[in-house]
Amino acid sequence: MKPTNELPKGNKTSTPFGGFTLIELLVVIAIIAILAAILFPVFARAKEAAKKTDCLSNIRQIGLATQMYLSDNGGIYPETKSPSQDPALDDANGSLDDPDMGSVFAIISTYTGQTVTNDTLSSNHIFMCPSDAAPFDPSCDTINEQAPPVTSYLINAYFIFGLSESSVIKPASTILYAERRSAAVGTINQYCDYVYHPWFNPLNSVAPANEMDPVVGAVATTRHTQSSNFAFADGHAKSYAWTQTYAPPKVNLHALQQ
Repeated sequence: MKPTNELPKGNKTSTPFGGFTLIELLVVIAIIAILAAILFPVFARAKEAAKKTDCLSNIRQIGLATQMYLSDNGGIYPETKSPSQDPALDDANGSLDDPDMGSVFAIISTYTGQTVTNDTLSSNHIFMCPSDAAPFDPSCDTINEQAPPVTSYLINAYFIFGLSESSVIKPASTILYAERRSAAVGTINQYCDYVYHPWFNPLNSVAPANEMDPVVGAVATTRHTQSSNFAFADGHAKSYAWTQTYAPPKVNLHALQQ
C-alpha cells in the first residue's frame, strides 16, 4: 500500500488564530504612551545639551579669535564706534552710537578661519548658535536699519570705543561676548544689534532703553534651560544663569572691573 500523509476523512484538525484581544492591545498602547512620555523629554534635553555645547564652543572660538586680533593690532580691541575713554559716561544716552564702523564679527572673522564681510556674516557658522531660531534674522534690517547684520552673539559695548587690553583689570571676570535675544517678547521686538550697552539700565536716567533687563533686554538670558553662554576677556567661556553675571550692586560681570 502506498504511504500517505493525509489524515483520515472526518479527523481533520484546525489551528485556532492566535491574536491579541482588545484589552491586550490597549495595555500595549498604554505602555508605549508611558514610555514615550518618559523618553521624549530625555531625548529633548539631550539634544538641547548638545546644542548648548556647540553654542559654547562657538562663543569660545569668537573670544579666542579676538585674542589673536589683539596680538596683531597693538592690544586694541576692534573699534567700531567713536573713541572714548569713558563710554559709560560719554555714551550714556547713546550719542556715540553713530556713526557705526561695521560689525565686530566681520572684523575678527579672519581669525576664525573664514573671512567674511558685514553682508556675508551668515556664511560663517561660528557666528550661529544652534539653539538660536533666528541667528541672522533678516527682519532686523528693517527694525534697526543703522546697525550691521546680526548674528547669534553680542559684544559688550565697553570694548568697542578704542579700549586697550591693558585697561581690562580683571579679564577673567569681565564678559566680552554674550548671546543675542533673537525672539520678540509680547510687543517688544527682538534685539537687533551686534553690541549691547551695560550702562543702558534703570540706574541711568538718560538711557534710551534697558538692555540689561533679563526678559526684554539685549541678552538671551534663558536660551539654554535658564542659562546663557558668555565669553570673557581672558579667552575662556562658560554658561551662567543671568543673575550670576548681573545682579547689581553685588554682581556685575558686564562692567569693566575697577
